[in-house]
Amino acid sequence: MKMQVLLTAVALVGAAMPVLADKTHIEHVAFAKGKSSTVISGKVSGGDTALYRVHAKAGQYLRVSLVPDKESADFNVYVPGRGPGDEAWFVSATAEAGRKFTGKVEKTGEQTVTVFLNRAAGRKGATANFKLHVGVTDKHPGEHAEEKPASGALPQKVVDDCLAALRKQIGDKKMKVISKKRGEASFIVDVQAEGVEKPWRCFHDGSKCTGTEYQGEG
Repeated sequence: MKMQVLLTAVALVGAAMPVLADKTHIEHVAFAKGKSSTVISGKVSGGDTALYRVHAKAGQYLRVSLVPDKESADFNVYVPGRGPGDEAWFVSATAEAGRKFTGKVEKTGEQTVTVFLNRAAGRKGATANFKLHVGVTDKHPGEHAEEKPASGALPQKVVDDCLAALRKQIGDKKMKVISKKRGEASFIVDVQAEGVEKPWRCFHDGSKCTGTEYQGEG
């Protein structure tokens, strides 16, 4: 009888304990007066999810693009009433367009965008910083002038900062810049280090280095 009471007590305690879950950051997206789009800066780590809700009416167009400092970050889009665990409207990890999405809204309400790390990176406890571009328009974005990345030469400060950041990370190896360009929300500099098979990639927001990533395994 004592053993049965003890087992019952343990079962009750177990049932009362909260189920451990990864963190979910939830944010409602609002546009500045007179604007139809915005850029959100965020970060995801491990199995965490950043969830953004944006109101749109049926017939409007939702436009979303993700610019992460790690290739392991992706996003999904869900129609009103759906979210993680449900069928997604758009999955960047399997889309030909990659991390860019434009779709016509079929149901008025809060469209949900989730940003997260892929399973392998999440299990390793990796972290990715990102910029999420979200816009809602009455006309298809293709009817307007295409948004183009900024052009022109990269400031020397961008290259210098990236090389300095890499030196702190990999030591005083000889390094050569093999590619430098302007992305949608950051500068991207690829550097080949002596004795390393694949290049390193540096991300810079114009004022500071925001992250580095080795382009090979390990």
